Amino acid sequence: MPLNQQKIEQYQTQIDWPCDLSDSFTESFLSGAIKKTHISGSEFNLHNQEQYGIYYLLKGSLMVTAPLLTDGFSLSKLYGPSDWMCYAPIMNFKFPSGMTGEFLQNIEYLKIPISHLNYLMSQSDELFKLLFFIKSVRSDTMFEKCLVSLATPSIVKVAYTLLDICRVQNSHYHLFIESPNDASPIKIKITQQQIANLAGINRSNTSTIINEFSLQGIVEPYRGGLYVNDLRQLKSFLNEVNLLGTSKLS
Repeated sequence: MPLNQQKIEQYQTQIDWPCDLSDSFTESFLSGAIKKTHISGSEFNLHNQEQYGIYYLLKGSLMVTAPLLTDGFSLSKLYGPSDWMCYAPIMNFKFPSGMTGEFLQNIEYLKIPISHLNYLMSQSDELFKLLFFIKSVRSDTMFEKCLVSLATPSIVKVAYTLLDICRVQNSHYHLFIESPNDASPIKIKITQQQIANLAGINRSNTSTIINEFSLQGIVEPYRGGLYVNDLRQLKSFLNEVNLLGTSKLS
């Protein structure tokens, strides 16, 4: 069911909006929102038209994977709390055929369905402003560069991926600001195959790197995931190739 007025007012202030928007627009935007939940391990059917809409993640993490033009290769992206995800035939947001979604943790999100987006388009230009900022400002350009660069060592891609998973699954949004918490292990729920998908490398290379990290005490595997024990060391792999730039992790 759509949100009641009390919830609309709550989320108006709670949501991390990517740009300045009028109170009247955000209220109207949320008036059509539906809060939904899914359990860890279930799949997200991206190609059902009932899924068309804009999503704002409140809790948990989701991995979306798309096939590339090269046979046998795919590209995955991680979404977590305060991230926006769009799946609607507006401004070329519609996901390509073959894209899949998987919930890595129990998840909560707000969904604004396509029917409500069509209504908003007829009422205000602010929807296009929101979509533009979601697509341009909030894209993680460093992550994308890391994935597509053939010159980027696999160990750097895995190090970045582990830090990004820590950020998403544990709300450590300032991992690279030194703090006493850097010495505390962070538990992440992820398989080595999922790490490989997110890093854009094969499963064998990922396993080798995770084993190396384990021998160095950087990570400690457990069934279904990893404890990340040394954030500073993971960061050092990225510093060596100067990839921090515009990353969400900086």
